[in-house]
Amino acid sequence: MEKHPENELLTVTVPAGDPAGRPWEGCINSVNYRVPRGVPVTLPRFLAEHIERTEAERLLARKREAAFASRAEKLTGR
Repeated sequence: MEKHPENELLTVTVPAGDPAGRPWEGCINSVNYRVPRGVPVTLPRFLAEHIERTEAERLLARKREAAFASRAEKLTGR
């Protein structure tokens, strides 16, 4: 993440991948945002930090989902 302290902007790159080909979409204070994936973009600090948090949560959820599926597979033998 590249900082632009003079105007509280950050340059971020939303990870490409799943959902493939679709931008990151979110709503903050009734304002909808669409940010392309896989390219660096300069955004206000609050939005850049929000995107980083939501992407980290999505990654953690996928890891936990895989771990639970693996445990269920071992328990059921399927």
